[in-house]
Amino acid sequence: MPFHVALITPSRYDRDGYVQQWKHPTMVTQAQAAVKALLKDCDSRQLLGPDVTITCEDHYEIFGPVPVEGIIERIKEAGNGAVFLTGVLSAFYPRAMDLAQMFRDAGIRVVIGGVHINGVMALFKDKPYGLQDAIDMGVTLFVGQAEGHMDELMRDLYGGIHKDVYDYLNDLPDLKSAPMPDYPVEMIKRSSSGMLPIETSRGCPFKCTFCCIPNTQGVKMQMRDPQDIADYVRDYCQKGVKNFFLSDDNIARNKEWAQVFDALAESKRVHNLNYQMIIEADTVAYKIPGFIEKARAAGVTDVFLGLESIDPDTIKAAGKKHNRAANVRDMFDAWYQAGCVTLSGFIIGFPGDDADKIRRNIDTLVEEYAGEIFTLSVLTPLPGSVDHKRLADAGTYMDPDLNNYDLGHVVFHHQDLPQADFDRMKPSILRRLYSVKRVWSIMLQGLRNPAGAVTNYSWSLLLMLGYRVEGGGVYEMGLGRYRNRLLRRPTMPIEPAILFYPKYALKDARFLLLGGATILLLKAIRALARRKVAKEKANAVTPQLQPAE
Repeated sequence: MPFHVALITPSRYDRDGYVQQWKHPTMVTQAQAAVKALLKDCDSRQLLGPDVTITCEDHYEIFGPVPVEGIIERIKEAGNGAVFLTGVLSAFYPRAMDLAQMFRDAGIRVVIGGVHINGVMALFKDKPYGLQDAIDMGVTLFVGQAEGHMDELMRDLYGGIHKDVYDYLNDLPDLKSAPMPDYPVEMIKRSSSGMLPIETSRGCPFKCTFCCIPNTQGVKMQMRDPQDIADYVRDYCQKGVKNFFLSDDNIARNKEWAQVFDALAESKRVHNLNYQMIIEADTVAYKIPGFIEKARAAGVTDVFLGLESIDPDTIKAAGKKHNRAANVRDMFDAWYQAGCVTLSGFIIGFPGDDADKIRRNIDTLVEEYAGEIFTLSVLTPLPGSVDHKRLADAGTYMDPDLNNYDLGHVVFHHQDLPQADFDRMKPSILRRLYSVKRVWSIMLQGLRNPAGAVTNYSWSLLLMLGYRVEGGGVYEMGLGRYRNRLLRRPTMPIEPAILFYPKYALKDARFLLLGGATILLLKAIRALARRKVAKEKANAVTPQLQPAE
C-alpha cells in the first residue's frame, strides 16, 4: 500500500504576474532535496508499517509547470498522501498559497515549510503574513528544520490526524546523523550553472539585523559530518556533476571547517576528482590561519563574500561588527594571490542611504576596486529579520505584497530613499557597476592572476545579462524562459491570446537580441584581454643568470 508525497518548490510571479519558469534556471534549491532524503529514510525504516511504501515525486516549479491535476490523480490513486511545499521564501509565498488552494480544493492535504514560515513564527505570535490564512485553508505549517522531526508528521498524515502547526523551531537537529540531500541528477544538469548546493552546516553566530538565519536556523551551528560531505561530493562528481556550492551562510564559522576542507582535499587527491567549488565566507575569514590554503586544497575556486557595505557606520548599524571596511583591500588581495575568484555582495538602502551617498559608494567600488566583481541587492526587511521586526513595531509602512520581497525592490518607507528616487538612479548605477570598461578590468585582473589565470567570463556574462539586459539581477536569471498564458496571478486578468503571444514574443526577442549582442561583446573583450596579457608576459623582463665568478 503506497503513501504518495508530491514535493514542490514553488516559484514566484514575475513583474507581469506570470509564474517565473526557465528551461535552464540558474540552480536547484536544496530544501526539497533534504526533505526527499528524509522521506526515503522513513521508507527504508518502514516507518508506516511493513506493508506501506512511501513514494515521492519531485517538482521544482522554476523548471516548468507543476502537473497539478496529475499529482491530485496520483495521490487519489494511492489512496493516501500529501503535497509538501518546501523551501518557501517570502517572495515565493504568494505562489505557494495559490498552489496550496488548488490542492485543498481537491481535498488533498498540504504541508508548507521554509524560511518564510520559520521567520514569521520566530518573531510574531499572531501568525501574520499569510500564515493564519494558510491555517484557515486547512494547510499544515511545518516550523523549523525537518531533520529528526519527520516521523511525527508522517505518522499523523498517514493516520489522518490533522494539526495546524508542527513547531520544532527551537529543537535544532543533529545533522551528523541525518541523511544527505537527494538531488535528481537530471535537474542539476539541466540548470544553467550545473551546480549542486550543499550545506556543511546551518546557523550563524553573528546577528546581522537584515539576515533571517539567526532566527530561522539558530545562532548555534549545526554541522554535518566532514567525511559524509567528502563522500557526497565524490559520488555526485562520479555521476557527472562538476560544480558544487557549499551554501553555508558562512562556512568560516563552521567549527569543523578545517576537517571539511581536509576531507574534501583527501578525497579529491585519492579519487582524482576534477570539480569547481564555491563557498560563502565573511570578510575576515582570510585572517583565519590556514583557511585559504585549505580551501584551495579542497577545490574551492570561487568565494562569495558578504561585504554588504564599505561604510563603517552602516556596517556597525547593521550588526555586522565582524566586517572591517578598512580590511577590504587586504581581503581581496589574499584571495587573489591564492588564485580564487571573489564575488562580493553589496547592499544599498541601509538606513541613512540616500541617492547621493549611494552614488558615492558606487563611485568608490568602480574606481578603487576596478577589477572586483560585485552583486547588487536592495536592503529587504524579510520577515524573520530584526530589521523587519523593528519596522513592524514602529508602525513603518511595508509593502503588503510579499512577492516584491525579492532583493530588488524598496519594500518599506525609507526615510532617505523613496522608491521613485531608487527607480530613477538604478539604471545609472547598473551602467556604472556593470559597464564594458569594468568588465574589461575584471577580465584583465583574472587573467593576470599569478596563481592561475581565469577569464572571469562566466561571471561577467551572468552579471551583464542579469542586471543590464534582464534588469532583475542574477537572482532572477535563467535560459529559455517559459511563460504560460494561463499561469497568471489570480489577482491579474488572463490576457487574450491575440495580445499575449505577440507581446511576449517581442519581449523575448529583445532579450535574445540584447543577450546575443552581449555574448559577442564579451567574447571580443575576452579575446582582446587574452591578447593583451599574453603580450605583457612576452614583454616581461626575465632575470638572467649571472656567470659564476
